[in-house]
Amino acid sequence: MIRPALLALLVLGAAPAAACETWTAGMMDDEGGQIFTASACATDLPDAYLLLTCSAGEVFLRYDLAAGGERSPDLGEVTDVDFTVGISTQRLSMSYQEMDGLFAGDVPANGPLMALLKSGETLTVVDADGRYPVHSFGLAGSSSALTRLVRQCN
Repeated sequence: MIRPALLALLVLGAAPAAACETWTAGMMDDEGGQIFTASACATDLPDAYLLLTCSAGEVFLRYDLAAGGERSPDLGEVTDVDFTVGISTQRLSMSYQEMDGLFAGDVPANGPLMALLKSGETLTVVDADGRYPVHSFGLAGSSSALTRLVRQCN
């Protein structure tokens, strides 16, 4: 599990402003040690990250759905989140993780959401109920970063 404060030190403290233009993939520190992570920050809010890790064929996606919003998530909240590229949308049920303040969900490593994240130019992410802000992510480098992530899965 990646802690936001640790992630901020690793990514935000050392990342240039252009970091949101391209996805990255590599080892990051986690409470259990190093873990291979693919990530991107929102082009409209560089503090909002999509973080993906993988184990045994399942991708674990973590995201601060409430970043930049006026509403804080409820304890144990579960919400459907829409990931849209062009006219294609994939929905993922995500649950709020109190320990690090991120929403988390898991998807098959070779499933339709992963294919969507590798396509197009811009991804938008929003909860299906519209309670949290919409954020956009560029998809430059996503195919390479996610392919590298899935290779680490086995």
